[in-house]
Amino acid sequence: AVVDADSARHFVLEPPRQLLVRRIDERFDRMVEQGAMDEARIMARIAPDPQLPAAKAIGVRELQSAIAGALPVAEAVERAKAATRQYSKRQATWFRHQCGAEWRRLQGSNLTALLDEMAG
Repeated sequence: AVVDADSARHFVLEPPRQLLVRRIDERFDRMVEQGAMDEARIMARIAPDPQLPAAKAIGVRELQSAIAGALPVAEAVERAKAATRQYSKRQATWFRHQCGAEWRRLQGSNLTALLDEMAG
């Protein structure tokens, strides 16, 4: 199918910051529950070069610090969540500055309901 650029619609989803923070925290908690610590431990063994892209993933450095005993696990998790929130803020800033008037911003309660439905 041929895409007609003139008829394309552009959207930026801007959930309320409070909702985004809650979802980031919940998602990282699920990742830890589902084995992120084991994954970080394996990565440290098989890919010791901290410059590799996988080693730069948000949370890897923090969890590996906990595994090495340099940080309590709870603090490592909180630092990883904070790093994720900072990244999401940089993304929002990028969208604000890079996306022109043709981009429709979806915000507020309608977006919150849509996101809740999708997560459900």
